[in-house]
Amino acid sequence: FFYFPPVDPAYGKPFLVAGDMMVMFNDRPEVRAAMEYFTVPESALGWLEGGGALAAHQTATSDMYGVELEAGIAELVSEATSFRFDGSDLMPGEVGAGSFWEQISSYVAGSIDLDTAMQEIDASWP
Repeated sequence: FFYFPPVDPAYGKPFLVAGDMMVMFNDRPEVRAAMEYFTVPESALGWLEGGGALAAHQTATSDMYGVELEAGIAELVSEATSFRFDGSDLMPGEVGAGSFWEQISSYVAGSIDLDTAMQEIDASWP
């Protein structure tokens, strides 16, 4: 994991991320309590200890992670100066988690050429 080279040094250390968002659809006391709980880093402990997640909390510490590699990635994230979501996360699900992933993987594996991959992705767009 690494910072992307900035297009200009003034942009600092850009980092590519993905993420999940907690949202509230019903304004009830118990829902507000759950949302309040998500504002503290301890709410992510189960995910962090088991691996496969990073905490978005600025107060999360490296000892909260059960996987050393993820603690290192979290440190990179904490020092990044700008973030952008992975492009596939901004695509409709059937593209970002479907055709885009499949076609780009096939291209990288050398089983199809770039033009074919792009045509297949474009054709799958809803």
